[in-house]
Amino acid sequence: MTSFIPCVKWVKQGVSLHQNTIKLSQQELKELTETKPKEKELSKSDKKDYGLENYDEEEMDMSGAMSIGGLAVYNNNDFNDSDTDSDKLDEILKPDDNLVLVGNVKKTECSLEIYVYNGNDKDFYIHHDIILKHPPLCLEWFGSIGNFCALGSMSAMIDVWDLDLIGCLEPTFRLGRKKKKNPEKNYGHTDAILDISWNEHLPHILASGSVDETTLLWDLETNEPHTRMENFGDHVQTLKWHPFESQTLAVGSSDFYVYDCRTYDTYKNWNVKGKVERVHWDPSNGFLCYIGTDRGQLICYDCRADKPLWKYKGHENEVTGIYVWEKFIVSSSTDETLKVWDRENKHLIKIREFSGALHSLDGCTDNPSLVAVGGSGTSKFQLFDINDFSLKTC
Repeated sequence: MTSFIPCVKWVKQGVSLHQNTIKLSQQELKELTETKPKEKELSKSDKKDYGLENYDEEEMDMSGAMSIGGLAVYNNNDFNDSDTDSDKLDEILKPDDNLVLVGNVKKTECSLEIYVYNGNDKDFYIHHDIILKHPPLCLEWFGSIGNFCALGSMSAMIDVWDLDLIGCLEPTFRLGRKKKKNPEKNYGHTDAILDISWNEHLPHILASGSVDETTLLWDLETNEPHTRMENFGDHVQTLKWHPFESQTLAVGSSDFYVYDCRTYDTYKNWNVKGKVERVHWDPSNGFLCYIGTDRGQLICYDCRADKPLWKYKGHENEVTGIYVWEKFIVSSSTDETLKVWDRENKHLIKIREFSGALHSLDGCTDNPSLVAVGGSGTSKFQLFDINDFSLKTC
């Protein structure tokens, strides 16, 4: 398995100011270290065979050997070390810190990495990470019940992680259910999850698209799917909630769809040559939506019209990310390039070449000129500044 970054996501400032580290209390540690296993009574013949009759006469100090107490690390407020103090300071987040969520697939393990970026202090470092059982395919932040990350993978279930907990081994909860003994009680997706989108206007709603050719709308208050949309005829590769309208959802599959989710079967669709890899709503004009295809095309749709406003060949390979800010459109591709376009005049401003395929990008809400880029090779995770076209690495 090659090493690459399949998904990245910015988290806005001020949502994660209360981190907690998973650790045992003094009482729990005491109970754990003082617990002794039940000893099996040995017969006289056993004692003779093992030479245990004179065992008590031997002088040997085994206190603490092979016990958890000998491995436990206690907090000591009097201990002062510059490196330890520096690490503690890094764990404390400031109100103007942004988090960047990064799904990292390595050769031997997979992880969710949480980075910190501060535009004022120019701090950029990894805060903590979470080891994952399955390679991440997509992720989404949501803040309806805290500071959480919903993560999709090949497992057909959505793992939800509490980002304020450091050192957790299992997700806080999962969306979906698979029971071998009672398959009639299963619900959710039946194949890999390719994209997730949170509805900020209806914060208890989460949308997900899957290889099983369905889109599900999850109710985060019950952790069960509320609405099921199907008959796409192909994988649901990408989806995105409208920035202003709570009921409108853009979906990309073999065609491009815009759903009115007040009913499951009200939608408008446009035929697309190839497959839709990415969708992105215009942040200032609610009628416009941009899509990127597996053939490298960038297409802009006005949802009131039957034909696209414009389209042109943006990349040689599939488009893996789209971001729109002011007069700029930023796109990434597996052709190892990131391109900046003039949104009004439809011409190319800048090409930034990388040393590996690019798989994802996301723009920062608080620093909108800053784009997180995930790729492979030596250009795995970097920050790209649209203003001066510079790159920042951790």
